[in-house]
Amino acid sequence: RHRHQGVREYRADQMTSVDILSIEGGKAGTVELPAHLFDAKVSDYALYRAVVAFEANKRQGNASTKTRAEVNRSGRKHHRQKGTGMARRGTVTAPLLRGGGVAFGPKPRSYHTTLTKPLKRLAFSSALSLKERGKNVRVLDDFEFQEPSTKSFAGVISACGLEAGRILFITAQSVPVLVKSSRNIPGVTLRPAATVCTYDVVSADLVVLTRKAVDVLAEVHRRTAGEESQG
Repeated sequence: RHRHQGVREYRADQMTSVDILSIEGGKAGTVELPAHLFDAKVSDYALYRAVVAFEANKRQGNASTKTRAEVNRSGRKHHRQKGTGMARRGTVTAPLLRGGGVAFGPKPRSYHTTLTKPLKRLAFSSALSLKERGKNVRVLDDFEFQEPSTKSFAGVISACGLEAGRILFITAQSVPVLVKSSRNIPGVTLRPAATVCTYDVVSADLVVLTRKAVDVLAEVHRRTAGEESQG
C-alpha cells in the first residue's frame, strides 16, 4: 500500500488524559484528548507540504519587471555597426545595458496551491500529536469575561503558568470578548476550533484548548472510514 513519505510510527496503550486547568491555575478535572488528533502517526512530509502551501498562498504574486519591449527608452541603435572596434550593439533597451529591460524577470502570477483532504488531515493530526508528545498541550476550563480586558486575560495566562513564548488559544467558537482581550498581548493567537489550521499549530510553542474546544475539534476533524485504513 502507498505510504506518505517521512511517516513516524507511534503507538500508545491508552488514550491520552490531561488535566483541565481552572482560570485560577488549579485542577478542574481531567479530559481525554481524541486519539486520532493527538496520538496519530506523524508525517514529516505532510507537515512540510502544509506549511509550504500556507506560506505560498499568502504571497501576493504582484512582483513585475519590464522587458526590453516595455522600458521607456529610445529605440535607436547604440552605435554604428562597423568601424568602432566595439561589439555590435542594437537597441539601448537591451538587458545588458544599464536601464534596459530585464531578461526573464518576474511577472504577476498566482502562487496558490492546494492539498488533498487526506493530506490536510494527516498534517493537522501530525502537528497536534507532535505538540502533545512534547508536553506542549494544555486544556483550560471554559471562561469568558463580561467585557474586554487585556489585564484579565494576561492574568489567566500568568495564573496557569502559560507564559511560554508563542501561545495558540483554541476556543469552541469565536468569542469577540476574548478576541479583544487577547489581541494586544504579544505572542498570543486566538482561533476558533473550526478555523485553526496546521500552520497555526506548528508556529506555536504552546497549544491551549478550552474544554469545549476539545469536543468541537474532535467533531470537526472526526475520523472517517478512509482514515482508519490510512497508512
